[in-house]
Amino acid sequence: MANKTTFDQRTPVDFAIIGSGSAGGIIAKELSTAGFDVVVFEQGPYRRAEDFTHDEYSVLMQSELMGGGPEISGQTFRHDESEVAKSPVIPAIRYAQTVGGSSVHFSANFWRLRPLDFKERSLLGPISGTNFADWPITYE
Repeated sequence: MANKTTFDQRTPVDFAIIGSGSAGGIIAKELSTAGFDVVVFEQGPYRRAEDFTHDEYSVLMQSELMGGGPEISGQTFRHDESEVAKSPVIPAIRYAQTVGGSSVHFSANFWRLRPLDFKERSLLGPISGTNFADWPITYE
């Protein structure tokens, strides 16, 4: 992997942080700025803007940002210590396996609305028991 950084495991550090999500990344930055030697362990790759596909099927159904889902990641679940841990049908926790963790998974990135999104009531008709309505503005 081209963007993988390795670390000499014999080098002593002051802090080892597991995961570079919102909390891990911030604490690593603050500790290193304060002069401490810090290493951050991350299970996923560093992603650039071009790595995000905007493919809803790939992201939501194939767990693209989560390393391909529990079958690939090895994530397991059990209710208590008497059970054998197994890969869940639906992951017990959905987190992005990437540098930045789930803060990158969310990324404050929303797909642009389409013209039809503003007039769904007109296109789909009423939904009983709701106040389903077209937006009071248009896409234009």
